[in-house]
Amino acid sequence: MVTTPIPRWLAALDEEKPYIEVFDGEKQPDVSPHYAHGQLAVRIGAQLDEWAGERGGVGAEVRFYFLRPDGKWSSLLPDVQYTSYARLAGRDDDEWQRPRVAPDLAVEIVSPGDRPGRLRRKVEIYLEFGATVVMVLHPAERRLILHRSDGTVEELDARGTQTLEPFDGLVLDWEKVYRGVRLSSK
Repeated sequence: MVTTPIPRWLAALDEEKPYIEVFDGEKQPDVSPHYAHGQLAVRIGAQLDEWAGERGGVGAEVRFYFLRPDGKWSSLLPDVQYTSYARLAGRDDDEWQRPRVAPDLAVEIVSPGDRPGRLRRKVEIYLEFGATVVMVLHPAERRLILHRSDGTVEELDARGTQTLEPFDGLVLDWEKVYRGVRLSSK
């Protein structure tokens, strides 16, 4: 397997804050999340981790690297992600630590400063590089938009419990996710 090394300028983005994302070779500052944002990410991650077991890994703010055919790099930090171990099988240590494939499930929690065009491009990049589902959560509205690799988009209320297809047996309990979270009205 031939692997393209990650350029030093891109690898260096994790060495100091604020963390930067890269869209098609262009650096973009990561939006600073509020306290509620962090609470929601941890709680979604905990439910994913419990479900994942031996199937794969779950993490928060893990950097993923994507090399486009035109030679431009993109690098994203999903708020929460699940990547199956099967997708990383046979890869060397660097490719485990710095994945070159999109996570199976990427979760983006919308921050007050997120711009729609930026968010749309992130979804496109995840799907282009192999994500099965990109979940976009609008916290204050408790609105969930699921973008799937087959091109379908589903909008749901983030309330009650929801089975997340095609992930066998994955059920998210939104009441547990939101319990005690104080959301800003802005």
